Amino acid sequence: MLRRQIWGGAVAWISVLFLLGWSAAPNAIGVELSTTKHPTTVIILRHAERLSDDKDTPLSEMGRTRAKALVPLLTALNPDVVIVSELQRTLQTIAPYLEQTHRVPLVRSNEKCAELAAEILKSWRGKTVLVAWHRGPHVDLAMALGAKQPFPEWKHDTYDRYWVVTIATDGAVTLVEKAQPPIKEQVPSPTSR
Repeated sequence: MLRRQIWGGAVAWISVLFLLGWSAAPNAIGVELSTTKHPTTVIILRHAERLSDDKDTPLSEMGRTRAKALVPLLTALNPDVVIVSELQRTLQTIAPYLEQTHRVPLVRSNEKCAELAAEILKSWRGKTVLVAWHRGPHVDLAMALGAKQPFPEWKHDTYDRYWVVTIATDGAVTLVEKAQPPIKEQVPSPTSR
């Protein structure tokens, strides 16, 4: 009799949890999966070329050119959420896109990748999230999202790539590296010489 009551109670709880959309399958960092029918897509975009190696250096002229060239790509990716680090070059990289779309980014510390990954998986599951980030912490963020190494390498002068990390509804994680559209060299007009 007691065994039947325990079993009946367990079945009742499982039924309630199922109806509420609970899933017991946590992802790689222990965040429970939601019932969304859409994968979570995190686009990790390195800031554009910088002026110097100073910690909070702005973009160089080439970096500003790249930032403008990124607008069609970012518009096509159509992120639901835009995140930048506390360093100015990440904001400057996506500023032309933000100006065109009248978006306001969230600012997060590039030294707290695990916390950012947990926030993304909790607050924006099933959404597309653009993260303008840095070389080095981009690996930490991808790993915190559950992606497995080896990753494509971004060298010190790699500015023309981005990663798409997809977290499927079942928790499976994939990482794909993509190339940004090429930047057309600006040739001075004869009248501007």
